[in-house]
Amino acid sequence: MEDREWKTLANNAAKLCMGTEKDGIGKSLYKLRPEVSYAQLSSQLGAIFYQAGVWEWNEQKRGMKFLLLSENWQEKTTEYYRDSLSPEDEAAFFDNILEPVFEPGLELGEIVKSKKQQNQEGQSKSIQNIEQMKLSAFFRD
Repeated sequence: MEDREWKTLANNAAKLCMGTEKDGIGKSLYKLRPEVSYAQLSSQLGAIFYQAGVWEWNEQKRGMKFLLLSENWQEKTTEYYRDSLSPEDEAAFFDNILEPVFEPGLELGEIVKSKKQQNQEGQSKSIQNIEQMKLSAFFRD
């Protein structure tokens, strides 16, 4: 990365095992420790270093490439981590996740369920419907 050239993600599991993966971040990790799961950590490294402002990303979902922006990656990463732990960020996160949902016809102060609770119930109903379809198909004449 220090040569200021774009580096590919290069962490395809099959290609790493067969030895045909092109040079890049994942392949470099694979050379350090020949385990596919270790090499695929390159995805997480890419996301973290991009968010921390250490690497630039070409914004492609396929053919991802990264470019080193900052020599002081340790300092930037530590700063990003510390900022992510700030109480304001945590409060905003939980406010967005647990934002109450109001139903029409209820008083303003009456909270029905959070969005998360509603989503979980909707998923449970979908699973029940799928299971019911499987059973009805099984017991058809």
